[in-house]
Amino acid sequence: MTTEYLHGVEQYFLDDPIKPIKILSASTIGLIATADDADNDVFPLNTPALIASDKLIAKAGKTGTLSAALQDIYRQSGAIVVVVRVPEPENPTEPTEADLANIIGTVDFETGDYTGLKALRIAEAAVGVRPRLIIAPEFSHYVDVAAAMENEAKKLNATAIVDGDESGFTNVIKAAEAFKEVFFVNGGIEVLDTALKKKVKRKASATIAGHIVRVDFKEGYWHSPSNRKLYGITGTSEPVDHAIGSLTSKANRYNEKNVATIVNQQGGWYLYGNRLCNGTMLPHQRVRYIVGDSILYAHQELVDRNITRDYVESVKARVNNLLRRLKVRKVISGGECWVDEELNMADIGIGQVTWDYDLGLYDVAERLTFRQHINKKYNEQLFTS
Repeated sequence: MTTEYLHGVEQYFLDDPIKPIKILSASTIGLIATADDADNDVFPLNTPALIASDKLIAKAGKTGTLSAALQDIYRQSGAIVVVVRVPEPENPTEPTEADLANIIGTVDFETGDYTGLKALRIAEAAVGVRPRLIIAPEFSHYVDVAAAMENEAKKLNATAIVDGDESGFTNVIKAAEAFKEVFFVNGGIEVLDTALKKKVKRKASATIAGHIVRVDFKEGYWHSPSNRKLYGITGTSEPVDHAIGSLTSKANRYNEKNVATIVNQQGGWYLYGNRLCNGTMLPHQRVRYIVGDSILYAHQELVDRNITRDYVESVKARVNNLLRRLKVRKVISGGECWVDEELNMADIGIGQVTWDYDLGLYDVAERLTFRQHINKKYNEQLFTS
C-alpha cells in the first residue's frame, strides 16, 4: 500500500486471480500457393496475407494454384485463410528443386526475412492469427514439401494436410509411412473451376481444409470431419471402392494404413478417414493442441510474478475452471489440474513452478458392430392359441 497520508476512505480495484481462460481459434488455414498474376497489394510475395472472404478470389489471378485453392476452400465453408504466395514454377507439372525450395522457404535471422512455408511462423506477428491447418495444394505430394509442412506444423501446433500422389496403393501407403503427425489424404477431386469455366481435376487438400473448417463451425473442432459430405465436387481422380462393412475395400485398406480418402456413398462424396499417419485420431490431436495453447496464452501475463501460495493455487483454479467448461461443452470427457509437491519442492530456488493436468478424450465411433441372432422361439406363437 502507498505510504502517502490520507484522512478518509479509499478503494483499490484488484485483478481477478481466476480470470476465465479464452479458447483459441482452431480453424485458421495456412495456404502456400502460386500465382504470378495475382494482385501484389492483396497477395504480396512471401508475406502472410489475411483473407476472410471469397470476394478476394478475383484478386488471386488465373495462373498458378492460388485461385483454385481459394475456390476449393470457400466452396466448403467461410474461412480465415493466411496466404503466403510464392514464385510460380516455370513448369507447374514438373517443378524443379529450386521451385520446391521456394515453397519450403528460408529464414534469415539477420534480415528478419521469412519465405515460403516458413513465413507461416510470423503469421501471428504479421496478421494476428496462427494457422492451424497447413496446406500446399499441387505441391504437398512432393516428399520434401510434405516433410517441411510437417516440420512447420509442429512448430505451430498445427496439422499439415498432405496429398498423396495417386501413383497406386502400394506407393501411397509407403509414402504415408514416412510421416507421423500428418493428415494424409489420397484421391484428388473433380470440380467446376469458375475462373476457367470448366471441370478440372486437382489435389484434394484445399477442399479437405475447407471441409474441416465447416465441421468445426457446425459441430466443433473436437469432432472428426470423417464421414461428412463434401460440397460441390463431381468426382474423384482415383476410383476408390467403398462398401459398408467390407474389410477388403480400397477405402478400408487405405484407412487401415492411416490414409484418408474420398468415397461415394448414398449419392454423395464423403471424406473417409480419421487418423494421422501415426494412428492418432485427428480430433484428439487438435483438442490437445488447442487446450494446451489456450492455457499457455492465458498465463503469459503471469510470467515473472512472485511464486506465492496464492499464485500457485490461482493458476490451478483457472485451469480447472477451463477443464470443467470443456467437459460441460463435451469437448473432453473430463480433466483435472494439480500441483506435484515433490517435483516443485525440488525446483525451489530456480524460478520454476510446474502444474500437471490431464484430459479425457472421447473415442471416435470408428467401428460399429451389430450382432445378429436367430431365435426360433418367435415361431412358437404359430402353434399356440
